[in-house]
Amino acid sequence: MRKKSILTAVAALAIHTASVLNAQQLNPVGVCYVEVNNNNMLNVGSYTLQNTNRQLFDVAIIFAANINYDASKSRAYLSSNNNVTKVLNDVNTYVRPLQQKGIKVLLDVLGNHQGAGISNFPTREAAKDFALQLAHTVYTYGLDGIDLDDEYAGYGNNGTGQPNNSSFVMLLQELKAAMPDKLITFYYLGPATSRQSYNGDMAGNYINYSWNPYYGTYSAPVVPPLTNAKLSAAATWIKNTNPQSTSAATLSTLATNTKNDGYGVFMWYDLNGVDNASYLSTGSNILYNENTLLSGQLYSWAQGEACDPPLGLETTNLTGTTAKLNWTGNGTQTYNIDYKPANSTTWVNVATSYSGSNIIINGLNLNTDYDWRIQSNCSATLKSTYLFAPRFNSGSACGTPSGLTSGSYLGTTTKLSWDAVSSAASYNLQYKTAAATTWTDVQNITTNSYTLPALTENTSYLWKVQAVCGGAGTSAYSGESTFNSGFAPVQSPGARSLSFNGSTHYLNAGQFNLSGNALTFEGWVKVNGFKTGFPYISSVMGIEVGDSNSAILRFGDGNLANNKLQFILSFGSAQVKVNTATTFNTNTWYHVAATYDGSAMKLYVNGVLDASVPATGNFTANGILYLARNYDNSRTLNGFLDEFRVWKRALTPAEILANNCNVAASSPGLEANWRMNEGSGNGALDATANTHFATLINMSATNWKTDVACTTLSTKDIDSGKNKISDIYPNPVKKGNNIHFIIKDSSASEIMLYDAAGKLIISQKIDKNDTVINTRNLSAGTYLYKINTKDAKTGSSGKVIVE
Repeated sequence: MRKKSILTAVAALAIHTASVLNAQQLNPVGVCYVEVNNNNMLNVGSYTLQNTNRQLFDVAIIFAANINYDASKSRAYLSSNNNVTKVLNDVNTYVRPLQQKGIKVLLDVLGNHQGAGISNFPTREAAKDFALQLAHTVYTYGLDGIDLDDEYAGYGNNGTGQPNNSSFVMLLQELKAAMPDKLITFYYLGPATSRQSYNGDMAGNYINYSWNPYYGTYSAPVVPPLTNAKLSAAATWIKNTNPQSTSAATLSTLATNTKNDGYGVFMWYDLNGVDNASYLSTGSNILYNENTLLSGQLYSWAQGEACDPPLGLETTNLTGTTAKLNWTGNGTQTYNIDYKPANSTTWVNVATSYSGSNIIINGLNLNTDYDWRIQSNCSATLKSTYLFAPRFNSGSACGTPSGLTSGSYLGTTTKLSWDAVSSAASYNLQYKTAAATTWTDVQNITTNSYTLPALTENTSYLWKVQAVCGGAGTSAYSGESTFNSGFAPVQSPGARSLSFNGSTHYLNAGQFNLSGNALTFEGWVKVNGFKTGFPYISSVMGIEVGDSNSAILRFGDGNLANNKLQFILSFGSAQVKVNTATTFNTNTWYHVAATYDGSAMKLYVNGVLDASVPATGNFTANGILYLARNYDNSRTLNGFLDEFRVWKRALTPAEILANNCNVAASSPGLEANWRMNEGSGNGALDATANTHFATLINMSATNWKTDVACTTLSTKDIDSGKNKISDIYPNPVKKGNNIHFIIKDSSASEIMLYDAAGKLIISQKIDKNDTVINTRNLSAGTYLYKINTKDAKTGSSGKVIVE
C-alpha cells in the first residue's frame, strides 16, 4: 500500500507539472534542441505561428552538459563545458527571455566517455548523489527540468561498472523526489531504453516526455505507461548544410504521420542562427495549420571561455557542530563556497574569492544533513558553474576520522591510515572495489592504520572509516577515499623499453586531470612504421575526449605528413595544434618533448626547440591517458616507447636536455614517470608517489625489449686514451663552466654523456670542431663520455670530473 501511495503522489505531481506546460502549449508540443557550442538559445523564441502568434517551440533544451567521472572520489558529477557555462552563468540573458515567452528551458545531460552514465550507478546512494546535483543545478539557475541522454558514457572506463538493471529507475526516483515540480524528459537511446523496470517500478512513472533520437525517421519510443500524447515518433534535424539533416520532403512526411497517429510531441534538433521560417513552415502547416514567422531577431553566438570547478569534493572532521569542506585546489584560482541544511532552499555563503583547498564551517546542528557547493573564479570576470558536493550528515560528538591516506601498493595488499580521533576506542572500516555494490566490513580496529589483504592486482578500490567512541556512540563514516592496488613488484633485469604492434597494443594509465596552464609530455620513441591510411595518425600519448577536452602527442594528422610530430591542446571548444618541422625516420630513437607554459606550445626533438605556436589561457584535458593509443585502435603506435613522463609544469630547454633519461621521482611538478624497466608483469609502474600505474593492454612478456633509448655505459667501455678523436678540457671542470671537446675527426657525430651509474643524461650533436657541454645542470661527480661517429664503427670515450 505504501508503494502505491508514493506512486500515486508522483503521478499526481507529474500531471501537475504537465498541466503547467499544457496551459499554453501547442498540440503536438514543440521541443527544440540547441547545440550551444555553436548557436544561441535565444533563437528558440524568435519563431511564432502566423495567425495565433503562439510560440512555435514549447520546450528549449540546452545541449549539452556532461556526466563526467571524478576518479579520485569514484563519483559521477555534472560538468559544463565553456558554452554551457556561459549560458548558465548568464541565465538572465539566455534563459529568462525564453521563459517569459512561456517556453520551458531544460538542460540535457549525457556521458563524456569517462565511464559514468545514467545506466551504471552502482548504488542508490550514488544515484541519489547525482540526482541531487541535477536538482541543485536546476533550482540554482532557475531551469525547468532535465533531459536525460544515455550516449557517450564509455561504460567501464576508469574502472566503472557496466549498465545494470537498477540504475536508471533509481536515478529517476531520486530525481523526481528532489525536483517534483520540474520536467524530466528522455532522449530514447542507449542502454537505459532496455532498463526501464526495477523492483516493480517503471521509468515512465517519472518521465514527462520522450522522443525518437534518430533524425529523419519515424519510430515511437516505448516508455510505459506514457501514451502517444507524451511521445514524439518523429525526429527532425533542422535543415542545414549537414547531409544528415532532414529534408523538407521528409519533414512533411514526419509531420503528417505525427498528426494522423495522434502523437502529442514533435521534436526538432539543432536550431541555428539563420532564417528557418520557410523550412519550419513545412512542418507547422501540417501540425498546426499555420505558417511559421520569424517574428524576432536572429542571434549570433560567441564562444564562452573555459572555467572548471575543482574536483575531489569531500567533507571531513565532522564533530556534530563543525565540518571541514575539502577540494583539490588550484593555486591560480579562488573559490566561492556556500552551504545549507538539506531541507532548506537558501544557501549560506561561507567564503568568496577564497584561496586554498579546504575550509571549516561552524554552528551546525547535530545529526543534520547538509549540502554544499563550490565555484571557481578563473579571472575577475570568469566563473565556473557550481559543483555540488555529496550530501553529508554533521554527525554526533564522536568525531569522524579524517586524513585518509593509502600507500605500500603491492598488488594484493595496501596499507590504509587515518588521523586518530582522540575519543575513539576503536574504528570500523569498509572497503570495496569501485565496481562492486556491497562493502566489506572490518570491525574493531584498535589502531589508526590497517593493511588490507587479498586484494586484486591493479584494481580501483573505495574505502571509508568510522570512529567508535564508547558512550558517545559512533561517528558518521568518513568521506570515501580511493586507491589503486597496483602491481606486484618485479625485479628489473635492467634497462628495458616497451614495443607496440600498431593495432592492438597500448597502455592505459587511468584517469588524469591535467587541465590548467602548464604541461610537459616527454619521452623516447622509436617508430617501426608510420600509418599509411587516412588520417595517418600514430599516437604517442595523451588524453582525447573530444575537441574541447584533449592533450595529445602523436605523429601525423589528416593534413599532416605521417612522420611529423604533432602536439594538441584544447582551449575552449577548439584545439590548438603545433607540428614539427622535423620529419622522423623509422628505426631511430628520438627524445621528444611537448610543453605549454601559458604563452606558447612548443615541441622539442632531441632537446632542441623545433616548433612553437602562441597560446594563452587554461586548456582542458581531463580523462583517461593512454600511451601508444588515442581515440581508437586504428591510431595505435607501431614502435617503441621508453622513459615517458607527464609534468604539471613546463620544463625549460635546459631541463629537457639534461634530464631526458633520468629524473628524481620527487621532482617538482612531476605527475607520472614510467621508466618501463620492469621487464615482466602486467603494468608499467609509476616511479612517483601518484600511483599512475599503466596497464599493458593485449600485451605480454614479449613486449618488454632490451632495445632502449637510454643506453648504459660501464667502465669497461672506456678506452685507454689512445687514438682519441677529440681532446677535452678543462678536466676536472668547475660546475657551471663549459666542457670543451676539440674534435679531430670529421666523422664524429655526437657526444653522449653518462652519469657514474651509466645512465645517459646528455646527447649533444657535433656541429663544429669546438663542441661544448655546459655543466650548470650537472651534480658534482665523475661522468663518462662517448663520442660516436657517423659510421658507428669508430669512436672514443673517457671520464670527466665535475667539481
